Amino acid sequence: MKKGNGLRSVLRARPACLILGVLLTALCVARPALGQEWRLSVKNAEINEFVEQVAEITGKTFVIDPRLKGNVTVISSEPMHADAVYALFLQVLRSHGFTASPSGGNVIRIQQTALGKQSPGAEELQGIIAKGELITKVIPAQNVTSSELVKILRPLVPQYGHIAPIDQPNVVIITDHVDNIDRLAKLIRQIDVSNDEIVQVVNIKDGWVGSIVGLLEKLAPEQIGRNSKGPQRVQIIANEGNNSLILRGNPRPVAEVLKLVDQLDKPSTTAGSTQVVRLKHADSKNVAEILKGLVEASSKKGEEGAMQPAIHADESLNAIVIRAEPGIMNEILEMLSKLDVQRAQVLIEAAIVEYNGTNNKKIGVELGAADGSGESVPLVSTALDGTLRQLLGAIIPTDATNTIDSEDINILRGVAAATQPTIAVAKIDGNAISFGAVVTALATNSDANLLSTPSLMTLDNEEAKIVVGNEVPFRTGSFATTGDGANNPFTTVTREDVGLQLTITPHVYDNKSIRLEIETEITNVVDSSIGDTGFADVVTSKREIETTILADSNQTVVLGGLMQDNTTDARKKVPLLGDIPGLGFLFRSKDIKRTKTNLLVFLRPLVVTSAEEAQAVTDRKYKGIWEVEIHSTPQKGIDQLLEGQLPSDSRR
Repeated sequence: MKKGNGLRSVLRARPACLILGVLLTALCVARPALGQEWRLSVKNAEINEFVEQVAEITGKTFVIDPRLKGNVTVISSEPMHADAVYALFLQVLRSHGFTASPSGGNVIRIQQTALGKQSPGAEELQGIIAKGELITKVIPAQNVTSSELVKILRPLVPQYGHIAPIDQPNVVIITDHVDNIDRLAKLIRQIDVSNDEIVQVVNIKDGWVGSIVGLLEKLAPEQIGRNSKGPQRVQIIANEGNNSLILRGNPRPVAEVLKLVDQLDKPSTTAGSTQVVRLKHADSKNVAEILKGLVEASSKKGEEGAMQPAIHADESLNAIVIRAEPGIMNEILEMLSKLDVQRAQVLIEAAIVEYNGTNNKKIGVELGAADGSGESVPLVSTALDGTLRQLLGAIIPTDATNTIDSEDINILRGVAAATQPTIAVAKIDGNAISFGAVVTALATNSDANLLSTPSLMTLDNEEAKIVVGNEVPFRTGSFATTGDGANNPFTTVTREDVGLQLTITPHVYDNKSIRLEIETEITNVVDSSIGDTGFADVVTSKREIETTILADSNQTVVLGGLMQDNTTDARKKVPLLGDIPGLGFLFRSKDIKRTKTNLLVFLRPLVVTSAEEAQAVTDRKYKGIWEVEIHSTPQKGIDQLLEGQLPSDSRR
């Protein structure tokens, strides 16, 4: 080697670590031994000297084109085997526009890349060929014409390469480096597929077609599904009627899909595709509507091959018919088990009480005198409001036995007969006169009046209504028709319920508290008059409560009161005498009457969750059938009434 070329070469053989070359010195090395490695470092060396060095390492014989000139710089930090050194050498030649073409045996011809495809011997040889070598390869095509393949592949072949079609026997000839030929051959295999599509029907024995199609699309989305394209595409249709698959595509990809189907068609550990579930507590129609809404919202509509769930209610059997693939079937059955639960019942006991608070104030003087001998009538009597008749027992003297004499009774009757303000004058007998004078000031509170004690039981979240009363006719209009010289009057009448109406909708919570939506209405006939037509013009009073409350089970609550206040002021006097200044008060009376009517509605809800509780309630109500007049304190009487007991001061 020439020292002026600036060759720097360091070659090491392992494991002996023999130094094969030094800087600016040409070295001779032995033929490569198995397991030897070299660390190559060349800087600005002549390419011919680099070829000589590679020949010594690889043991190959190179025939060098005279036009091969230039300098080479190669830096390697890792030790390499002989094959790696040769592959690196081919890349260096390609970067300089040259290539290595095998010429038989161990001889390699180094020439310009543009001329390599025209040189004899540039064909694929038996044995291992390096990727950087220039070869010629013949690739046969079976389904696509070679001309069509060349049109597609020509842009992928470099200028120094060559590609040409041969119609008979339908092959493609390519001259290029080995690595690029391998890439083109792979493309040809993907393009060269049969256009003769086949249709295959596969009966699914254990699985469900909808599930299998979904799994196949996930496993091979580029081959199966809407977005799949190309010769490898396989179209799959799920036939739910007989649980089969229809495959359409080229034979080879169809065969690959059939292998996957066979592996997926295994017995399922889940429920079947169709089930009939009989409900124990819930209503089938309502449950079916709920399940349909949930399934339709979660299912993927329009997915090819997937079975859409179907849910129907059989009201005659109170059953749900479900048809779905096993995965969705499990979800539906789980939801169904949570919906088909026993609903609580609620017993609502009510007491509607009317309190009439009456306050009477009577102020005046009533006088009476009688002859104890029974021979005369009262000298004077002022009976203004009938109170005197109640007090004559204290005015008439009694005998030693403390009983009223028969003659005195006759006198009492005579005096008591004076019910209007009047005065009577008769003989005065001063020997035996009995005189009574009473000044009254009364305050009276009346007892409560129990109007009704309705009770009704209903399911949770279900409306219950009870009506107790009469249907009263109301005149809505009248008219007359004439015909045949006669006048025929007609009156239109409508009938409405008058009495007690109670409507309640309970909502039970988990802690047994209850939300009650309540409407109560009490109507009664106040007045009616008979008209010319013989129909009554009815006047009714109406008291109504509409509210929503929250109560605990077995808790008594009061909804509210409807109060009505009436005041009556009556003045009575003896004519003329009642107007005497200073003394007139002895002959007149004043009556002020104030009435307050307060309607109270008491409720007690009771949650009933079992047959035993329902039976206990029935027994209690059966034993407590009576009519009660409450004369005790309001709260005590209501509590006893709702417990089915008589108040201590009430009567049957």
